[in-house]
Amino acid sequence: NVYGRVIHEFDPWFNYRATEYLVRNGKDAFFNWYDDQAWYPLGRPVGTTIYPGLQFTAAYMYYFVQALGWDTSLNDVCVFVPAVFGVLSTLATFGLTYEVTDNLSAAGYAAFFMCIAPAHLMRSVAGGFDNEAIAVFAMVATFYFWVKSIKTPNSWPWGIMAGIMYVYMVGAWGGFTFVLNMIGVSAGVLVLMGRCDSGLHRAYSLWYVIGTLGAIQFPVVGYQPLKSLEQLGPMGVFFWLQLLEICEMHRRKNPSMSDKKFAEFRVMVFGGALVLFLVAVMGVLPKGYFGPLSSRVRGLFIPHTRTGNPLVDSVAEHQSTRDSMYYQYFHMMCYLFPVGFSSLFHKQTAPKIFLTAYAAIALYFSRKMIRLVLMLAPPACMVGGIAVDIILTWATGQAFSWDAEEPEVKEEEEEVVKPVAKGKGKDDGKSKKPVARPTKKRASRSGMMQFALFRELKESYDENELLRKGAAYLMLMLLVSSSYNFYNHSQFMAQRISNPSIMILGRTREGQPIMIDDFREAYWWLRDNTPEDARVLSWWDYGYQINGIANRTTIADGNTWNHEHIALLGKSLVSPTGAAHQIVRHLADYVLVWSTRYGGHGGDDIAKSPHMARISGSVYKEINPEEFYMDQTGKPSDMMAKSLIYNAVTFRLDPKSIGFEEGTFEEAYTSKNRMVRIYKVLNVDEGSKAHGKEGHGYTAWLAGRPLESAYPPALQEILRGKKDFAQLEDFNRD
Repeated sequence: NVYGRVIHEFDPWFNYRATEYLVRNGKDAFFNWYDDQAWYPLGRPVGTTIYPGLQFTAAYMYYFVQALGWDTSLNDVCVFVPAVFGVLSTLATFGLTYEVTDNLSAAGYAAFFMCIAPAHLMRSVAGGFDNEAIAVFAMVATFYFWVKSIKTPNSWPWGIMAGIMYVYMVGAWGGFTFVLNMIGVSAGVLVLMGRCDSGLHRAYSLWYVIGTLGAIQFPVVGYQPLKSLEQLGPMGVFFWLQLLEICEMHRRKNPSMSDKKFAEFRVMVFGGALVLFLVAVMGVLPKGYFGPLSSRVRGLFIPHTRTGNPLVDSVAEHQSTRDSMYYQYFHMMCYLFPVGFSSLFHKQTAPKIFLTAYAAIALYFSRKMIRLVLMLAPPACMVGGIAVDIILTWATGQAFSWDAEEPEVKEEEEEVVKPVAKGKGKDDGKSKKPVARPTKKRASRSGMMQFALFRELKESYDENELLRKGAAYLMLMLLVSSSYNFYNHSQFMAQRISNPSIMILGRTREGQPIMIDDFREAYWWLRDNTPEDARVLSWWDYGYQINGIANRTTIADGNTWNHEHIALLGKSLVSPTGAAHQIVRHLADYVLVWSTRYGGHGGDDIAKSPHMARISGSVYKEINPEEFYMDQTGKPSDMMAKSLIYNAVTFRLDPKSIGFEEGTFEEAYTSKNRMVRIYKVLNVDEGSKAHGKEGHGYTAWLAGRPLESAYPPALQEILRGKKDFAQLEDFNRD
């Protein structure tokens, strides 16, 4: 109730705006929506560049509550979607843990962790209306049905539900490639471990066929499952399983076939398939059929500073995860994880093998990118729940003597005396000494127990009941204490995570709480004091909020689909004010900057400006990022001191600011706490503005032509000086 029902952050504002468009105009208009209020003057084909699962989920939830007669706004529905799906994700985690362990207690502990773990809360708090809010549920539910389908040879029909949930996952989030490859890896591991049967073949085939057919229906995905390198592995597993099934079918039809003949037949089948595969690859490879790995995917396997894409590297969520963050997001699960993970190797089943691979792979990727810590949340909670069950079962059994005392195992070797039959061998008739043979009990004894040290420790453990009870009570105390601390830590983190960045709860000098609402007030000022066709230039971070709250046209936003366009935006901001005006007057009517350093907060546009220089310098070689910096004393370099972004933030607030040349920019608005500043662009080129209203971006996109024609003619000379960056994720390229 402190902040009210408000959408958080940046991306959620685009998601809300898109949902609003869907509700008002219907699905046909939604998929054909070309948004001319974003990425001016290019525009953006929203319907074909969006994962629409979140929007459709919220829209149908809104329709449902309206049908019930509840007076609920679309805003309120979107605010509560993450919280609702947080509950569903917790239930799905409970179900998946139970399918792996057949243990209700372990499943319950896993659900407890999932419902309060900060790693999950960061994407399931009310107001965080983002794709991951529903994607976690879709991911865990897909894995739940997949595990059910491979649990027994006869449970393969569950593969149908796994395929359906996977389609929902594809519509929800671009992270569906993780789910795709995770199931492919688990199936491949089962085959390599000799656990392949007709049930696995049928379950995987159902999941892959249904899932792939559903995935290609989404315009943003298209035929990438059949072309993209990061999605071809599971296809290979699919054909691998088909070949194995063909071989098994042949053997079933020929039960008298010897092992040698069967091996020769398999070599022939796989050899022929390999030849066909190589011929097919050689046929399509020269035509550029296979797409390259995206810079984001490459960044999962190499340090992010080496992706070569300064735009990707500029996003904080794309940086590698620090060790301290694991304790921050998982707390006591950091200590429980090794215990639960090790237990998965005991009495392995297909579900346990899946969870083993899931936890290990999710842990690896979480190390590479902060954003992917979310993917580790479900397996970490599951493994943590299993560990708690193991510890509690042992500790309570020892402390309260619930378990019957185990029969003592004699350390002396048992001997089985077998008489030697007469009349056999050269010693017929001769007496023989008894032959000592180890029993099964001795043979099955762990090899580790053969060492005297471990044998003595086990004897001491078995004989010392007081030691066992003391250790059990200590373990229970530690577990209770850690759980209490974990709950308090999660409560503290939940409050921090729930604070929307668009509003800040501060305190006056007298200690009284005060709401700092500069960001929304600035957007409201734009909405109420500028023409409806006003264009606002800002760094791409704020584009979604300007579109969603101020309802004004923006130059770029968080979609970051066009590297060159953002480079042009960056060039205008890091150039000297006069040169910047020669670009901005053809693109915008207002310039908005964040100046939060003057409101007592960091992360403003000066702090972000080195990224602007690096991105613009990757396309416009006259921009040298190394000359754009602020030293440790806070003194800007000459290039920074002359730039538009530096002077827009510091004008009138810092004596070092040189201000603006006459006839370029004029201060129009500074928020109450000096956290946002807006400038009116003087001498706007009306011819360029008229050109932007003619829809050249939409026409070029519809015809499949480059979008450069959407820029006004007055900017063509500047654009000729750019060198296109090798952007690997551009929706305008095949």
